[in-house]
Amino acid sequence: MSQYAFQQHSALLSMGLNKLDLTDWIQPDEALAHQSALKQALWRKEGKRVFNELPPSRPAQAEVAELLSGHLAEHFPHWYEPHPAGLHCKPLAQTFAWSESEAPLLPASWCVQEDLCILQEMEGAYRLTAASLCAPSYWRLLEKIGKPLDAIHQPVPGFAETLGAKVNRFFQFIKVDRPVWRANWSVVSDDSLYQPGNEESKQIKDADTIGNQCFLRTERQTLRRLPQTKAVLFTIKVAIKPLTELRSQPEVLTSLEQALTQLSDDERRYKSLHNIEPALSQWLKQTNAASTADQQDAKGVEQ
Repeated sequence: MSQYAFQQHSALLSMGLNKLDLTDWIQPDEALAHQSALKQALWRKEGKRVFNELPPSRPAQAEVAELLSGHLAEHFPHWYEPHPAGLHCKPLAQTFAWSESEAPLLPASWCVQEDLCILQEMEGAYRLTAASLCAPSYWRLLEKIGKPLDAIHQPVPGFAETLGAKVNRFFQFIKVDRPVWRANWSVVSDDSLYQPGNEESKQIKDADTIGNQCFLRTERQTLRRLPQTKAVLFTIKVAIKPLTELRSQPEVLTSLEQALTQLSDDERRYKSLHNIEPALSQWLKQTNAASTADQQDAKGVEQ
């Protein structure tokens, strides 16, 4: 992402959709091997909490697996190569086979860093019918599987009144040749990818420690209609960066400070910011002020 989500759409209740070039659909990076290993370990430990499905989703799962196999082998041949049973991932020295798997989305999801969620129209609404979810941002798969979009987003403050109809209409009319991407963000005190929200985040009251204890958590999300089954595939790639690494990007910190001021108390709680506020806002103000002073000093030296 050239910009963080809060630099483009500071309001929480914004769809913030952007046209997706399918050559950029999946974005593997140097953390691929590590994160794939984490996914597989989570599956062994958590089972249905990180992968769940409804049987009617299996044709769509197979379609996702085949799309990933072709896409990854074509666009990232230095990392992937085709295999008769699925796909060989070179960084892991593993072959992921799904041709005979009852739930092909599971091994397919281990090929990528993204979480993969399938939504299908059933009983008059789009429902979550299968998902590999190893990097949730405070939501639990067991509570969402099989539910329609309105119920999935029920915890989002103001969603039903402001965005519900728009989101449902979007899912009805998204076209195969018009995939999109959007972004999301929060600031967290835990750098774990797997954060289903089982425990309350720790409180931080000292602004001086925020930079070292907190992280900017961003999500790159894509949505595309599958050409054969007509299901919608939702992908989520999470990135976590220590706040201290943003000191060299004052424009980012300024945008983040402005975005925080626009959140309601309910929105702060939804994003789990309430336990690090007001210390986070104070740290941003101090850091931005120091950055401005440094820039002015630098200009003075140049003159």
